[in-house]
Amino acid sequence: MKKIYLLTFSLFALSQVNAQTYTLTQTNSEPVVGDSYGALPLDTNMVTLPMSISGTGVTWSILNVIPANTVTVNSYSAAASFSNAANYPGTNLVQTDSATTTYFKTTPNKLELLGVDAGFFDLNYNTNTATIANYPMSYGYSATDLSIGGTMNVPQFSLSGPFTGSMVTTVDGSGTLDLNGVTVLSNCLRVKSTQNISFSLTFGALTGTIDQTMYNYYHSSSKFPVLSVNYSHIVTAGLQTLDQYQTQVSTLSNIAIGIKENKGQSLSFKAFPNPANTQVNLQFVLTNSDTYTIEILNNLGQIVKALSLSNMQPGLYNETINIADLSAGMYTIKVTGKTIQGNEKLMIQK
Repeated sequence: MKKIYLLTFSLFALSQVNAQTYTLTQTNSEPVVGDSYGALPLDTNMVTLPMSISGTGVTWSILNVIPANTVTVNSYSAAASFSNAANYPGTNLVQTDSATTTYFKTTPNKLELLGVDAGFFDLNYNTNTATIANYPMSYGYSATDLSIGGTMNVPQFSLSGPFTGSMVTTVDGSGTLDLNGVTVLSNCLRVKSTQNISFSLTFGALTGTIDQTMYNYYHSSSKFPVLSVNYSHIVTAGLQTLDQYQTQVSTLSNIAIGIKENKGQSLSFKAFPNPANTQVNLQFVLTNSDTYTIEILNNLGQIVKALSLSNMQPGLYNETINIADLSAGMYTIKVTGKTIQGNEKLMIQK
C-alpha cells in the first residue's frame, strides 16, 4: 500500500505562514507525472460566491457550504499510459478524473493545453494550443492567447468540425480565503482563466459556443488549488438546441471545513486502466480511520478476489491488484468500510 499524497492543515501551522507575496512557479505549482489529489465537491446552491472580489489584501469568504459525500480523484500520468495521447501530438502530461481526460504539454516555464476528452465531446487543439501558464505568476500577471483552435468531435452524433477561440489568464487577487470559518488561509493567490470557443460541426449541422471561467485559489501549503470555482455556459443550435449554465465548486479533500460526515456515505474511487488485462490500479481518498475491504465480483455477484486494508488513516491511496488469473468479462469492484461503500465497473480483456 502506497500513500501518494496527504495534506495536513492546522490553524496553528497556518498562522505561522510568512505573509510575503506568494508566487506560482513551475516547481511549486505545476503537476508532474505521478501526482494525485482528491477534490471534494461543495454544494453552493444557497450561497453567494465572492467571485467579484479582486485586488490585493482582500478576503474571500466561502461560508455555509455543504460538502458532497464523494471525492473525485485527480491523477497525472505519462502520455505513454494512454493510447489516445497520440491523437494530441506533443502531449507529455495527462490528467484524469472520473469524467474527463485532459492532455497537456509542459516545457520549461510553460504549460499548454492540447486536448480535452469529456466523453460526450472532445476538443483537440491541433491548430493552435492554449497557453495555460507562463511561469512565474504573481499578482498582476496577465496573458492573452487570442488564437486557439483545432477540431471538435461529438461521437454521439458522429459530428466533427473546427473550433476557434481565445484564452485569457490573470492573477487578479491576493488575500485571505475563509472556508466556513474553520480553515482560514492567508497569503492566497487567485488565478482567473477565461476560455471562449465557437464551433461549427459537419457543414453547420451543429453550431455553438462554449464560454468557461475558472477561478483557482492557491496557497503555499499545496501544489494544487485549495479551492476551484468553474462557471460554464454552453449554447448550441441545429441538430441539438441547448442553452445550459453550470457551476462546479470544489476544495482539496483534506481541508477541514467544519461539516460532519454523514453515515452511509459513498466512496468515490478510480480504477485504471479500464479495460484492464493483468492488473488494475485503484486510487481513492479515505476520510475516516477504519479497516476497509476491496472485493472483485463477477457478473453472477460471486466474490472472485478480496483483500483487507487494516488500520487505514485519512489520505489519498493507490492499490494495485493482480487480475491475471481472472477471465475476460465484466466485473464489479467494491470498496467497503464501516460507514462508507463505493462500486465501480471493471472490464477485463484478454
